[in-house]
Amino acid sequence: MVTKQYKQLGCLDVQPAGGCGFQVRAETEAELMQLVATHAKQCHQLESVPPEMAAMVKAAIKTVPVTVS
Repeated sequence: MVTKQYKQLGCLDVQPAGGCGFQVRAETEAELMQLVATHAKQCHQLESVPPEMAAMVKAAIKTVPVTVS
């Protein structure tokens, strides 16, 4: 098994009062941002992630170790 560094974000990390329980991990920030945009559209009816929210998302991203086989 190998430990890799993944990017992690939860909706509540960005919007503690109005977010949901969505959590996501991805290998890259770009992949994570795409998953966040899909979530925002499907669950929060946002056609796109506004620049100020994108900045909040990027600031809330954590890097976590993930063991993969």
